[in-house]
Amino acid sequence: MNYYIDNPNTLTMGSDGAAPLLQQERVFNPHDCETLPEAILGAVAHYYGTTSLELVQPGRDEPRATQRLTAAYLIKKIAKLSNTKLAKLLQRGHASTVSHLMPSVERKVASGKISQEDIVRLNSIIGEIVNNWSYERD
Repeated sequence: MNYYIDNPNTLTMGSDGAAPLLQQERVFNPHDCETLPEAILGAVAHYYGTTSLELVQPGRDEPRATQRLTAAYLIKKIAKLSNTKLAKLLQRGHASTVSHLMPSVERKVASGKISQEDIVRLNSIIGEIVNNWSYERD
């Protein structure tokens, strides 16, 4: 099953350079992923218009770091992945690195750096993937 993931906050300029247009919908297929956490990472990356590989690359540049935090938060919350496994998935050195992510995400949501609207949309998208995951993988 393909998912059409579109972030309405992602804008591109029109051909005349005047009016911003919504970016066209992009297709994400969770069957390309081996595990549910990978599917969640892929869905978040796709939502933000990037790839899983780019999302886990080292660096603290914005907005990539915030997008990575959002993915980590949702993977931890939905897939219940341990800090050790999450650190491995996100290509972070040690589980202690991940243990500091959750308070950081909460601070970013409170400050508006991570949109609560994005979290709600991603939860909805990922909820569909989770609901279909067990049936499709059995």
